[in-house]
Amino acid sequence: MTDTVVVIYSGGMDSYTLLHLARARGFKVHALSFNYGQRHVRELECAASVADSLGIPHKVIDIRAMNEVMSGSALTSGIEVPEGHYEEDSMKATVVPNRNMILLSLATGYAVTVGAGAVWYGAHGGDHAIYPDCRPEFVEKMDAVCRVANYEPIAIEAPFMALDKGEILAEGLKLGLDYRHTWTCYNGRARACGRCGSCVERLEAFAAQGVTDPLDYEERT
Repeated sequence: MTDTVVVIYSGGMDSYTLLHLARARGFKVHALSFNYGQRHVRELECAASVADSLGIPHKVIDIRAMNEVMSGSALTSGIEVPEGHYEEDSMKATVVPNRNMILLSLATGYAVTVGAGAVWYGAHGGDHAIYPDCRPEFVEKMDAVCRVANYEPIAIEAPFMALDKGEILAEGLKLGLDYRHTWTCYNGRARACGRCGSCVERLEAFAAQGVTDPLDYEERT
């Protein structure tokens, strides 16, 4: 098994933690981000800045041309972003059709190119209820396919699968990470809104760990 991994790196707090975890475990990391037509590029800007500061290879793949086959989500279309705590309907509004299968497939090709043995992505326990492509059975089947899709077997790994967002944050705090270098809000304004489901979930994670989120918010719920 090679000591190189590709980390799908959005620039959010989960993938930021994942990136540093891979480095802490001694892996050589290639960070891979995607512009798929999301509402803003604040996360991608954070990702580029962090990768540059760490001196690790970072590619941003523009797949906006695929937006027509990944539409219907509040993250890629003109649908209003849900506010408040995540509930089933509000989470469903943020599902981008088949996103992780597409991104993992592209990341697998990149892993073959750079000689990596695995692709890591930040699916976690808090996503299982609604996001089909964050469930253990999805990861297991993608792993099986990507191990036989090329001459080189590529593993698909989700190290945070058994953790919720607060527990992921706890792992990052153990590593001494500074979360001011991340972006989570679904809106791309100067300050995080503090009201969308993503902000609420992030703030709950920090509260669960008894620490203050270093990001500046329009409103802290």
